[in-house]
Amino acid sequence: MTRPRGKPPRADAPVSRDEMLTAALTLLDSEGVEAFTMRALAKRLNVNPMTIHHHFGGRDGLIGAMSERVHARVSAPREGTATERIRGLLKAYHAQVLLHPGLTMLIFSRPAVFPEQAKRITEEISALLAKAGLPDRKRRLWRDILVDVTHGAALATAMAGRKAVDDPAGDQGYGAALDELLNCLGDEAAVRTESG
Repeated sequence: MTRPRGKPPRADAPVSRDEMLTAALTLLDSEGVEAFTMRALAKRLNVNPMTIHHHFGGRDGLIGAMSERVHARVSAPREGTATERIRGLLKAYHAQVLLHPGLTMLIFSRPAVFPEQAKRITEEISALLAKAGLPDRKRRLWRDILVDVTHGAALATAMAGRKAVDDPAGDQGYGAALDELLNCLGDEAAVRTESG
């Protein structure tokens, strides 16, 4: 007896999309970027690799879906000044990069993958920088500085084997650096307001 060609119907999938995402994040967090393959994930789930492709359309789709899940709740606080809201947004993002550094490295290694949540976070930072009074050119520069410092601090901490959730005091370096940058940002915005 031969199996019909084409994608299997959704009802025949032995595991849900949500279970696949959970297993993918667990595999990536525990085994690292090098061990993160569709075959390794399929083996962990006890499914055919094509089942994963069916749900996500391939590796890039899976990485995008993982990012959507991890970063969905990362947002700026609703209240506060523009710089206070940027601080809250970046600290929330930093915490997620610390929890899932491999995901950030996968996104960096696949330029075609720039998940919707990453776009949303970037746009939210840009909008808050505009509220802080920065012109477009300076907004892009400050956005890139703030995001790069956040990535660098989180990835360096993760590579050293530490996580802020395990030791919040161990992450004071990032908090202090972010505060200093945001103070400089506030000074620059104040000068622009006074001279504008």
